[in-house]
Amino acid sequence: MENETRHSDTTVIHCLDLPDDSPAVSFESITFSDGTKVTLDSTDVVVFVGPNNAGKSLALRELENQFDNPIETIVIKSTEKHTTGSAEHFVTFVYKHLRVTAEGSSRLFSGYRFSFSTSDDIESHWPSGMSLFKSLFCTRLSTETRITDSNPVNAIAVLDEPPAHPIHMLYSDDLLERRISGYFRRGFGEDLVVFHAGGGTIPLFVGKRPELARDEQRISRRYSERLRSSMVPLNEQGDGMRSFASVVLHLLSPITFSILLLDEPEAFLHPPQARLLGELIATEKSSRAQLFVATHSPDVLHGLINVSPEHLRVLRMQRDGNVNRVKELDKEYVKKISADPLMKYSSVMAGVFHERVIICEADADCMFYSSLLDLPEVHGDRQPDVLFVHANGKDRMATLASTLVALDVPVDVVADIDILNDLNVLKGVIKALDGDWGVVEPMATALKKSIEEHKPWLTLDEIKKGITSAIDKEPSNGESVKQFRSRINAIFRQASPWDPVKNAGEAALPPGRATQEFQDLQGLCKGMGLWILPVGEMEGFCKAIGGHGPSWVRQVIEQRDLANAPDLEGVRIFVREIWESKRENR
Repeated sequence: MENETRHSDTTVIHCLDLPDDSPAVSFESITFSDGTKVTLDSTDVVVFVGPNNAGKSLALRELENQFDNPIETIVIKSTEKHTTGSAEHFVTFVYKHLRVTAEGSSRLFSGYRFSFSTSDDIESHWPSGMSLFKSLFCTRLSTETRITDSNPVNAIAVLDEPPAHPIHMLYSDDLLERRISGYFRRGFGEDLVVFHAGGGTIPLFVGKRPELARDEQRISRRYSERLRSSMVPLNEQGDGMRSFASVVLHLLSPITFSILLLDEPEAFLHPPQARLLGELIATEKSSRAQLFVATHSPDVLHGLINVSPEHLRVLRMQRDGNVNRVKELDKEYVKKISADPLMKYSSVMAGVFHERVIICEADADCMFYSSLLDLPEVHGDRQPDVLFVHANGKDRMATLASTLVALDVPVDVVADIDILNDLNVLKGVIKALDGDWGVVEPMATALKKSIEEHKPWLTLDEIKKGITSAIDKEPSNGESVKQFRSRINAIFRQASPWDPVKNAGEAALPPGRATQEFQDLQGLCKGMGLWILPVGEMEGFCKAIGGHGPSWVRQVIEQRDLANAPDLEGVRIFVREIWESKRENR
């Protein structure tokens, strides 16, 4: 099987016409510090998400160490590995992908990130002693080397030496180079080209690829001069280009690792490139590789989910003291998110990277409450790691909440008081928060009945009479159409018994039983994470300022001292109570 070429006292051993069958190693299961055991397939894409300091990057480092030192560590309690291929396949694989230099009775095995010497028969290392060959089967691409991993590499004798870096593969494979260049062009609008006339090194160039003339070769002087004059070395470009190239090179190279650990693929990238990279990670990894990704990027996660392959596994991590709690997102939720436009394009999935998420009805509500929570007078001595997400109305609150709860994200929902008018919407939110609808339903039904019995709905005749009166009324000098429309709208706001309740909140409730019912129900819902506004709607916190929605929020922020204004004390207390609720458990 072996062919030897002698050079003085050193023998370089090559392997010719090796079969394609290759050995592989994968993690069959991982048990985390909280006792959660995740069983894996050998081709899974496992994505670790979660807030800062949850243990995502540490999990990758520990998995790398688990390959050859399976002891309990901080995040990873234990692992089980699975190997495929025979000892004969292992030997073939080693000689195919490594440079083997014989010196006396020992042999030096060397390749990309790989070098060790042994006098043992290498058949004996498979599978029990494969730790010596760890770098051949498992590698971690860290953020520390991300930029330099696509730097020029030393040239090799392509006919005599196996590739030691993905760039060596591109040098010998024009189709692979153009494939990778195509993805690079999608991300940056530029080609990525191997420069064949670099002498002792092989650099990558960025720019518009010059086409070969009929009488030119890639190595010819004329073509090389045209390439160098029209393109720029990749290692002289921005960090984003270099980082993206490094990931794509290792992801798409035919010489790939059985286990690839990728830390923060979004490093140095803008959101569009990060999302594209997520899609590439999910669709273009080697069919024989198991991939682990730790990310802080909603864009990378969206890219992965947009493709939604069967082998995508999303694990959310969060730290509880010395324990890293792990929860897997159900694959059905992945499909659901991928198919739901609001979920797909909203920021809801960004919630998995925060300690808490607060869902509001509208974007203006998010802006107002987040500006209050940002005050030290409200959040105290701990800076909040909270994401505010709007649902564009009450109907989608339950959908957003259930998705985040399924991934173990602590969720609160802030809703106007008229959520009590639609028991189906209320039921959806309560159930999404894992609350007990059986306890809430009789209380909500009784309160709804009390409100509607106290002030019945206006009849159609009463509405017509009000509109006629408004039309017949002598208009004031200079009254605009907008002002007239406001008078008409005021009539309709009186049509429902819920309109005055939404306008004034608890103050508009019938005294006695209805008020007590609301207070009891409000307290119960708070414990479940649903915060019903006691002032009816957001604008009820500051009646002295007119307007609605974004215009009202803008005026409040511009005209009031949020930290000290007396008429904002109510909303400061309200937001502080949300922040401090279950704080020790989150």
